[in-house]
Amino acid sequence: MKINASIDTISEKLKIHYLDIGDYDDDIKLAIKNNIAKICNGIAGDQDIDLLKIEIKNWFIGKDESKKHGFIAEFFCHLYLNQLNFEQHFLFKNLEETKSMKKGFDGLYQFEEEIFLYESKSSLPTTSTATHNSNIGEAYRDLRDKLNGKKLDIHGNPIDPWSNAINHASLQQINPNKSLIQNLGNFKRQFLKGKFNDIKNFNIIPSSTIYLGTNWKCIDQEDLKTKLISLVKKYKYKKINIICINKKAIDGFITYINT
Repeated sequence: MKINASIDTISEKLKIHYLDIGDYDDDIKLAIKNNIAKICNGIAGDQDIDLLKIEIKNWFIGKDESKKHGFIAEFFCHLYLNQLNFEQHFLFKNLEETKSMKKGFDGLYQFEEEIFLYESKSSLPTTSTATHNSNIGEAYRDLRDKLNGKKLDIHGNPIDPWSNAINHASLQQINPNKSLIQNLGNFKRQFLKGKFNDIKNFNIIPSSTIYLGTNWKCIDQEDLKTKLISLVKKYKYKKINIICINKKAIDGFITYINT
């Protein structure tokens, strides 16, 4: 079963994806059931969904609303990209921190032998000023700054996103791709030598999820398309797939993992 979406192919380099997710129908529930273990644990990892639900419930303990909403927003994007046959070369669960679900990049995919870097941003129902344009802009800048060495640690040193990407892509659960890992290794070596990357040379997938709660409505696709085309005119990229999701709430997912 699949999540319904509309796609605008603006050019060979630019695609915009629109998803409206209100109450969970049987297709969405089945899509989650069929893919959640693969997304979180890899194709050759532990496929025990009941155990995974316990892990996710434990991760939610003590997390604020922003982190819970961000987790579920990102999960649905991974669910959708897997549906489009993007090859996932990371685990949704972080290797470095048992309690974390984040990585250097939010996701690293391959599609038709090309690398795509993914970044997710979301807004709470209480954020009345939230727009897809602002979230996509934030995701783009985040990817750009990770690549060009402007994301700094507490000591003021550039944060290397490639080491984490290599760690994930090398896992047996992921079905490692030797050529991909070699490319990631080259990016890492350049980065550590201070030869940072320009986002214009990369395929990117920035995503925006806006939670609407009682103000739920579907995306006005024509209006959003006009705004996004105007936004990305000033952006550099090799190819870009923009994902925009209007989502009602997190309740459906919480109910699923508690079932």
